[in-house]
Amino acid sequence: MLFLFVFPGILALTAIVVFPIIFGFYTSLSRWNWAAGEADSMTFIGLQNYRKILHDAYFWNSIWRTVYFAIGAVGVQFLLGLGCALLLNQRVRGAVLFRPAFMFPLMVSDIVAALMWKMLLNPALGHVNYYLGALGLPTPNWIGDPHIVIPAAILVDTWWQTGFITLILLAGLKSIPEDLLEAARVDGASAWQRLRYVMLPCLSPVIFVALVFRTIACLRVFAIMWGITGGGPARASEVSQLYIYNQGLGRLLKMGYSAGLAIAFSAIIVVIIAVYIRRLGRQLV
Repeated sequence: MLFLFVFPGILALTAIVVFPIIFGFYTSLSRWNWAAGEADSMTFIGLQNYRKILHDAYFWNSIWRTVYFAIGAVGVQFLLGLGCALLLNQRVRGAVLFRPAFMFPLMVSDIVAALMWKMLLNPALGHVNYYLGALGLPTPNWIGDPHIVIPAAILVDTWWQTGFITLILLAGLKSIPEDLLEAARVDGASAWQRLRYVMLPCLSPVIFVALVFRTIACLRVFAIMWGITGGGPARASEVSQLYIYNQGLGRLLKMGYSAGLAIAFSAIIVVIIAVYIRRLGRQLV
């Protein structure tokens, strides 16, 4: 009888998670090119798609761009999030009013944030360059220069998701016993010493969770790049998920190869995150 209670959940899990994984892996072993009129049939070709992936320079370059974006975004967001959490944790008048302001970007979807910032960063009509020019500062071509398009995307993601890290770290700061901080003050510890030797060690498990969640999310970036640049200019912002999308439904309709890329990318991400958690966990937890 107990099995009947969990059977609907098992059935839903199989339909939503297990079946797509199995079908995707089978598709990755097939040639299924919709553009060539093969939408109604797949041809089994074994590991040919994976052999092609090994020599696909565009795919491996997209992996590098994805990692570059993830490192930059997570690093900037953590530093800003920690600073914001420390400020919001202070007992000052009006602090409660600032907390919703930091959380507001989290209520915006990634594609909305991307399209909004695409207008703001427009080199000719955007507000960002207008105010930079008014201050006599350089006005870069944020989304047209291959050298700064990834940093521009990091800027957008930082505006969008810094509140997530702020929220987690603020909750961790609230859980630190006040007795520890008071004892540090009595012993003459400065604000920096209290942060380094009391707050950060107490926050280490919370920091670990925040960094892991944000790293996984940044490695899976898609909508930010798709909405702002579409992968351009000259593939400078074509991250892995965008490249996989373009090989499949987005442009070329090579569904078998796109599925193979997705499987390979997933395996790479699992390895990266496993190593990341292992090394980071030793230091923080």
